[in-house]
Amino acid sequence: MNALILGGTTIFMRSISVVFNAYVSGKIGAEGMGLFSLISSVYMFAVTLATSGISLAVMRLVSEELGKNNGKGAIQAVRHCIAYALIFGCTASVLLFFGADFISAHILRDARTYLALRILAIALPFIALSNIFQGYFNAVRRVYKNASASIAEQFIKIFITVSLLIAIAPRGTEYACLALVVGTAAAEGLSFFYLLIFYLVDKKRHIQADKGTLQPDMKRRMLSISLPIALSSYLRSGLVTIEHILIPIGLRRHGSDYQTALASYGTIHGMVFPLILFPSAVCSTFAGLIVPELSELAAKYGNVRGNKHICYIVKRALCFSLLFGIGTAGIFLCFARPLGLLVYGSEEAAKYIGIFASLIPVMYLDTAVDGMLKGLGQQFNSMIYNIIDASMSVLLVWTLMPKIGIYGYVICVFLTELVNLAFSLNRLLTVTGVKIPLCRAILSPVVCIVGATSLATLAVRLALPASLSYLAVTVVGILLSLLFYLILLRTTQGLTKEDTAWLKSILKDPKPAHAVQKT
Repeated sequence: MNALILGGTTIFMRSISVVFNAYVSGKIGAEGMGLFSLISSVYMFAVTLATSGISLAVMRLVSEELGKNNGKGAIQAVRHCIAYALIFGCTASVLLFFGADFISAHILRDARTYLALRILAIALPFIALSNIFQGYFNAVRRVYKNASASIAEQFIKIFITVSLLIAIAPRGTEYACLALVVGTAAAEGLSFFYLLIFYLVDKKRHIQADKGTLQPDMKRRMLSISLPIALSSYLRSGLVTIEHILIPIGLRRHGSDYQTALASYGTIHGMVFPLILFPSAVCSTFAGLIVPELSELAAKYGNVRGNKHICYIVKRALCFSLLFGIGTAGIFLCFARPLGLLVYGSEEAAKYIGIFASLIPVMYLDTAVDGMLKGLGQQFNSMIYNIIDASMSVLLVWTLMPKIGIYGYVICVFLTELVNLAFSLNRLLTVTGVKIPLCRAILSPVVCIVGATSLATLAVRLALPASLSYLAVTVVGILLSLLFYLILLRTTQGLTKEDTAWLKSILKDPKPAHAVQKT
């Protein structure tokens, strides 16, 4: 139920985000999107430093304490995590604020990024603290509060950004990027205060803070979860940032001028990836919510391998991730050109949508697997795989792009995503003992989505009048593809009666919150 709430909200928000992205790209162009993507790559490393793995720590600690009916321990966990977030959030803010001059001059090598980085530094402490409350609401299964905060944040960001774009974007690319970062920073700050109020009310209403005992090892437990995640995140995020900085450099070494290199980079990272990844909200939401579920089961039963409850959840998650990912990939492959032209008005964007669409099942499945590994206490292994992935990316970008240009980056993305999934999935199957039904989880959805898109294309050509707009034809084609895909899955038992009954049971009988809550 929580997955449905948060997943639906995230899909709605990402849909709004794609529309907003299309508007922004139309206002500032591919070069502006490239410059903003460069700023964002540094900003995301600073966010990684500010949060330092605390979201997972608060989710696991609170869910574990509530699983033992220890309300006092749950509140203790939140307080320890807040202190942790303040330390790392403020440190990251100071470093980015005073290091903006050096970063813009010597790393990004573009003076237009200096002021934007300083503005974004102000938001970092608020982001770190917001992560605490988001983790708390995930742990107590009241994710609708996170969802409402995210919706409010998104619309505040859009309102401020659009207002500033209208006012100052005509002055140049630098001012357009400033409009984007001011909107981002302001929305993050307001979102923190929104979540803080929700947390204070929720704690008073639902958690028995006087029930249970304080845990003397809480700080050690928090650090044992957060620090390994933090260290791996620093390394991986740092490598990803280096990779993103090297992409325009590699394109220039291949022969492109700076503006063209930024435009190519902006097309892929500012247009294509946001579009093909926005349906992954379903997988990323489930990946986040499955952490406390599997943490509780692992704590309750101890033995993970072969446990029927854990295996049931893991097998379901793998199958549904593949069904969803393969179906999404088929639709993006079939409608790549219409989507690229309608959303961005760009043939180049359409080309890369078609190229990267075939990688969607790998990306979506990897997201779900990563969440399950963290829920089962395998974050160290996940850390190693992510570091291998990021290291490969930097090496491949550095060696391939000067020789073959942007297609070197395409090869890099495919290879690293496949390697990461291979390691992560092998670890998950080894730990749990689950076996994937290959025919049902892979072959059936591939056949069904090929049939569905073929039928939808044929129906559109035969049934729709020629006078209908390109947008209407595309929307009808996508909706028919989804409908035919579900029908074919059900017909071929790719989606069984048991699956349908399981989904209905979730809707009719959502899992209650913890017994520690007030009645």
